[in-house]
Amino acid sequence: KAYHREIEDDDPSKVMQAQMYTPEALKSEALARNCYRMVAYDLALPGLLDRYAERAAELAGSMEPGQFAVILNAFARSQHRHDKMLKVFTKRMPPRLSHFVPMNYATICNAYAKLREKDEALFRRFSAEMPHKLPLFEGNQISLVANAYARLSIRDDLLFDDIADEVMRRPQELCHASLLRIANAFGHFKIASSRFWFVLSDWLLQSYLDFTAQDIVNLLNSVSAVDFQHDSLMRALTQSLTDPLMLSELEPSYVGLGLNALGRLQWSGRGGAEAIQALATRATELAPEADAAVVGQLLHACTKLPELRRNKLMLAALMERSVVLVPTSNAQSLSLLVNSCTKLRLRDVALLTQVAKTIPKRAKEFNPQALAMTAHGFAKLEVRSEILFYLLATQIVAKMPLFTGQGVGMILRAYGKLDIKNDKLVTACRKQVKALADELTPAELDDIEAGFKALDALDPHMEGLLHRTRRQLQAAQSAAAPSAAPSSSRARRERAWAT
Repeated sequence: KAYHREIEDDDPSKVMQAQMYTPEALKSEALARNCYRMVAYDLALPGLLDRYAERAAELAGSMEPGQFAVILNAFARSQHRHDKMLKVFTKRMPPRLSHFVPMNYATICNAYAKLREKDEALFRRFSAEMPHKLPLFEGNQISLVANAYARLSIRDDLLFDDIADEVMRRPQELCHASLLRIANAFGHFKIASSRFWFVLSDWLLQSYLDFTAQDIVNLLNSVSAVDFQHDSLMRALTQSLTDPLMLSELEPSYVGLGLNALGRLQWSGRGGAEAIQALATRATELAPEADAAVVGQLLHACTKLPELRRNKLMLAALMERSVVLVPTSNAQSLSLLVNSCTKLRLRDVALLTQVAKTIPKRAKEFNPQALAMTAHGFAKLEVRSEILFYLLATQIVAKMPLFTGQGVGMILRAYGKLDIKNDKLVTACRKQVKALADELTPAELDDIEAGFKALDALDPHMEGLLHRTRRQLQAAQSAAAPSAAPSSSRARRERAWAT
């Protein structure tokens, strides 16, 4: 029912004097209505919401689909989770799914996304029931469903194929907000259907004047995720970002997101360089208030865009801010900082020394990738700290079973380059190489061999293992080569027939 129409004629004082504060006495219809009104009148309190949730859990067995949707929407708007209610609703809704209408699906999916309740089993049931009803969904409802799946990272390619078909069939029914939600959802899952993105881009182009600066950055991030470039849309978006009023809306995190998106796209059309310069200027202004994650994001963008690498003012501002943030940075931020300095060839010894002093406090937080990147970065920049590398080695040995061949190669080459010997580390690397022998690539074999040689640790047994693995890879490639020829000739025949 359209409860939002009822509240326009109601007096809040009457509601307060009625049943709102006694949910235990309400039946399902009245419970849903009062729950909606309570949130609409901004009268919701955590304790009262908990009482409503307890009563809703008791009545869930007799609820109609619309009542589930109304109550979940009210809790989502209040940003109030109640685990027991969600668990009971998740159990009670599936038997009634055949009676759900599009609004119910859209509202419930959106509520679960806002409440961060990721229940894959329930959403798989939704995926099975929704496709044949999608033609009945309004454009906004389709976008809410797609957005919910993306926010909860529940991927369903078949459902998204059906959603893409509906969007291409009737794009005129989607407002600019719905178009953005669809683009963000498909970008999140990296679903790169050229035909879909062309249709979506044409309609986004008609709506771009309604976009905020954050919308433009999110859209750039989405198209960069699928590596899709629509020249007219890109020109419109990048030119919008050069507007000072637009730029003034952007917070540091959005500036970093926009620069990284442009770095992935590498778009050289008109307006691209100007947008990068405008965002760089904004990043320089905001650097003093950026947190460690944003600074890392901006430095990573500098590694992708030559225009930023040449921007000394921005780099200086980011490095100055990094010095302040290092003592409170987490393991991921520290490893990204070292990696960015390596790629940018910024050998700031004072900063790296401060990083080396901070790492021991966060050593246990480092995952294998962060350990490999950190060791590799210090070695590349030729900053030698035996104490740091001893501490890193302790963590590397403990987490060695989680390392890939690339990670082992990076570790061995880093220790070899700085000539830092560690017997426990070498022994652990040997065991991991034996375990990964069947999965190693030629490049990884070369790195591992070079690392062992640099450490004078390439014994005959390891040399033989690497040699045998390399021969097996070559034999496998030789065996695969002839089978590619028929495929190639078949493709030529198909092209000839098509012509």
